[in-house]
Amino acid sequence: MRDYKWLHEYCLNRFGSAAKLDAHLAVPKTPAQLRRISDDRYLSTLALRVFRAGLKHSVVDAKWPAFEEVFFGFNPEKVVLMGAEHLERLMQDTRIIRHLGKLKSVPRNAQMILD
Repeated sequence: MRDYKWLHEYCLNRFGSAAKLDAHLAVPKTPAQLRRISDDRYLSTLALRVFRAGLKHSVVDAKWPAFEEVFFGFNPEKVVLMGAEHLERLMQDTRIIRHLGKLKSVPRNAQMILD
């Protein structure tokens, strides 16, 4: 595994300057900004990252409105109640990506958010 210094140099070379590299980096949110994000948006973002892993992001993004629907807008209090039977039914829903392991992660992550 390469160290941070190597990665930083690589990125500087790729972007041409520190200023151009900095322009591509995300600005971290303040604690106050983070507190204003609702739990359903955290769960949605977490699930989006899980489903994007190993897949073309545009494919997942195109299906995301259906995910929002089948997971009750990612309301953690509702999602945490989804049992195995519900997840098995989702495996038949062609509007979403049917990966049982990833589907199972959503109620587990909802529980983590509620804890």
